[in-house]
Amino acid sequence: MALQFFEDTAHAREHIEVAIRKFGWAPEHNYWWYQYYQHYYHPPQRNIYVENDHGGLFTAYDEKDGAYYVDFDPMAPPEHRIPLLREYIAWIFSNTPAKKIWFQLIMSDRRELMRALPAGYQCQRIYFTIVWPVYDMRLFDPALPGGHYKSIRKEMHKFYREHAVGVEDAKAFADREGLHAMVDRWKRGRFHHDKAMTGIYHSMIDGNFQGTDEARVLVVDGGPVGFNAGWMIPNSDRFYGAIGIHDYSIEDLGTMLYLEDMIWLKKRGYREVDMGGSETSALPFKKKFLPQSFYKSAIFSVAKK
Repeated sequence: MALQFFEDTAHAREHIEVAIRKFGWAPEHNYWWYQYYQHYYHPPQRNIYVENDHGGLFTAYDEKDGAYYVDFDPMAPPEHRIPLLREYIAWIFSNTPAKKIWFQLIMSDRRELMRALPAGYQCQRIYFTIVWPVYDMRLFDPALPGGHYKSIRKEMHKFYREHAVGVEDAKAFADREGLHAMVDRWKRGRFHHDKAMTGIYHSMIDGNFQGTDEARVLVVDGGPVGFNAGWMIPNSDRFYGAIGIHDYSIEDLGTMLYLEDMIWLKKRGYREVDMGGSETSALPFKKKFLPQSFYKSAIFSVAKK
């Protein structure tokens, strides 16, 4: 079957969700996350779901810069991912004035795509690399025993001694304006130089965290200072800890929010957790919690020669 394009992704929700249940395998294969993700840019990108008989692509078009995006990994079995991407690339460059298509792919798929690109196209250099830590929750002890966790235990005891701390269901949390304000404080407090995902988080709050299996707000001294949210990766036994942001208002708040997530997910019985991709600068922090493995993906573009 030739490529089909679904430009009204809200209307095509049921169709896309059926495809996710059939073909999904990666952390970001989530209908609602796809809908939130178009708000990464301002004005929002236009989502266009694309599929053939063997899988689908979560794509978007940015009217401002005229570029097309394959936002997440191809939603297809391994043997069909590169053919699907080749077909999409050929269609875009043959039927639109686009000069560039942006991709996020795991490294093995990027290497395979580079080898499979037909003459006339080329993969540009990697714009940046994302590293994803994976934790075996059977090996995580919430008591944080041993010398490795000594400083974190000290931070945790101080934090809970000095503050009134609570955790609330994000989907039932009444103070939506407080959550929006927290996201804005997070943006102002960040030290990373990549583009802040503020629009996505505001959209998720407005959407009442639809698409998440777990979503909680960390409340300290009476106000929201952060939230964690995530979902089960389709066709897997792995949970995706997609969101974990805080407003930098308290010393060691990032560590406490991460611990809240790890301890909660352990209690909920999740066996394996992917705690989300980040640039290499964030790895020292995530390594403090002893992930069992890592994998990488790349942000890059394909252009005509």
